[in-house]
Amino acid sequence: MTEPSRPRRGATLRDSGARSASGNVAGRSKTLLELARLQALRLKSHRLVPSRPLRDAREAAAFIEARQMVMATAQTSLPSLAEVIAGRSLTGSWMAHPEAGRIYRILRQLIRSGVISVPLVLGKETLIDSSLGPAVERIATDRQRIAKVRMKLTPLAQRLLAAVEARGQVRMDDWGVPTQGARPARRLLERQLLVVGSSFHTESGYHTSLVVPWTTSEISKRFSKAATRLSWAQAVDALILAGVRSAVLAPEREVRRWFVVDATGIDDLLTQEKLRRMADARTVYLTTGRARATIRKPVRGSRSKDHRIP
Repeated sequence: MTEPSRPRRGATLRDSGARSASGNVAGRSKTLLELARLQALRLKSHRLVPSRPLRDAREAAAFIEARQMVMATAQTSLPSLAEVIAGRSLTGSWMAHPEAGRIYRILRQLIRSGVISVPLVLGKETLIDSSLGPAVERIATDRQRIAKVRMKLTPLAQRLLAAVEARGQVRMDDWGVPTQGARPARRLLERQLLVVGSSFHTESGYHTSLVVPWTTSEISKRFSKAATRLSWAQAVDALILAGVRSAVLAPEREVRRWFVVDATGIDDLLTQEKLRRMADARTVYLTTGRARATIRKPVRGSRSKDHRIP
């Protein structure tokens, strides 16, 4: 009986390599399919595909409660309330959209009813659910963070912050600095969560802002006690996870720039498998392990106890 010949070593290596390459292709295909599923889920969760425009402030408040973190009008990976109201993705300024009047009206109603608005994500107006209030307050009032931020402020921003802290409030049209320099200084302090500014019409009919220290703002008063029960890491984790859950899928480079905190919390959440990293040929994304199950759904017809829509 003739003994079967042994396969040549080179052939064995080629077969092993082919199996490995086949496994890599299968793995990449699976990743791309999962990314496509998450992209579709993102559009559906943001009410864009299929289009489901928000009809009024009550529906908008329920949407914010469910998503926890929503941009007012800015376009990021997070849902934009302006787009959800319009029922479609917006290009250019939302103020040029046919639905601009309705978008503005609903946003005003939300703010007047007590929905929390803070320049949290990329320094842009962000609407958050009250459950995130303590985390924002914990980060805003952290002494080590404030000390580092103060060292990096522009001279004019330092001057404005000193005036606000000394007087308790500063009306920008009375500060004595031209708008061209005063506005960037104010916005920098607001984005660093050092002050809170509110816009209003003056007696002459033009706009100006009243600026107060963060610690005397309504947001700080409302959540200061609850914030003491959070550690720095817990507060950072809460914001990152809420943001990624709301976005469903977001580029990692963008997420690392979202907040005024060090982005190392993302690495810890990846290690703990609370976040998941996925990539296609061009972009590395972050998502949660169970994006579909982690979005809170309010009871139909319910309203948050923290605000009342007229």
